[in-house]
Amino acid sequence: MKRNNKDFISPELDQRATSFGRAVAAARIARNMTRQDFSERANMSPSTLARIESGDVSVSFASWLQAFDRAGLLGTLEPLANPQNDRIGEARRQIESRVRPRKSAAKTDDYDF
Repeated sequence: MKRNNKDFISPELDQRATSFGRAVAAARIARNMTRQDFSERANMSPSTLARIESGDVSVSFASWLQAFDRAGLLGTLEPLANPQNDRIGEARRQIESRVRPRKSAAKTDDYDF
């Protein structure tokens, strides 16, 4: 039996998913497209699009990305791809940055066995 992912997310994440779904729906409507037209262009079924527009988190990430792309919203996610926008992660990388040891200039073919 398939589990319902909505049972495993916080109310805040559920609210955000609903907001993202509404943004896709608003973009589709602004383009005067039916769910059928939009879903065909996004390579998904109309029922999958309806689930995305309702904020269903059990829909695959690939389908969400296709919907964002078709709606013209994919560019708004670009800042997420830049690691420097993760302040905590960037601070940790600075603190824990490692330095690779340099290879010695004198390379020998002597083996120690």
